[in-house]
Amino acid sequence: MAKAKAKRGGRRGGFTLPLAAIMGFAPMFGAAMKDYKAGGAYGAAAGLSLRTTGWDIVDQKWRPEYLLQGLGPVFLGMMVHKMAGRMGINRALANAGIPLLRL
Repeated sequence: MAKAKAKRGGRRGGFTLPLAAIMGFAPMFGAAMKDYKAGGAYGAAAGLSLRTTGWDIVDQKWRPEYLLQGLGPVFLGMMVHKMAGRMGINRALANAGIPLLRL
C-alpha cells in the first residue's frame, strides 16, 4: 500500500504592511518636511541624518536627544507590532479577510 501524503500545516502568507512599525517613521519624516521648507534638500538631509544617527553634520556634534526623537517612535511602533503578533491581533485580522494590513 502506498503511504498517504502528510498534510502541510498552513500556507505561506502574502505581502502585508505592518502599520504600527510604519507609523513610527511618521514623526521623523514630518520633521524632515519642516527642515526641507527651512533649508531645502540639504536641510532635509541634515535633519534625517540627525534624527537617525544623532550626529549633527552642521555643528559636528553628537546630539542624542535628536536620536531619541527620531528612533524612539520607530522603536515604539516595532514593539507595538511585536505585541500585536503575540496577542493574536494580526492573526485575527488575517482570518477576518482584511488584506495587506496588520498591526
